[in-house]
Amino acid sequence: MTIVIKKEWEHYFREAEKVINDSFLEFAKKWTYKDQQDLMSKVLVDFVVKWLADEERLKEYEEEIEPMMESLKTLTDRFEID
Repeated sequence: MTIVIKKEWEHYFREAEKVINDSFLEFAKKWTYKDQQDLMSKVLVDFVVKWLADEERLKEYEEEIEPMMESLKTLTDRFEID
């Protein structure tokens, strides 16, 4: 399958291809399957679950850091020189 991508995205597509292939081979070693689409479905679900978990952790991190950033802004505002 051929796709057209922007040159600046090429690195990401190549890296994605490597990650997908590595995940596919890892699942192929662990699971019995009849069709490669079965493994690709498992790879996709695994990626989405990891992405959702990362999003949740990021949100928690943002909620923790926001008050710290406000405090830092207050401190830096005190030291501003005109």
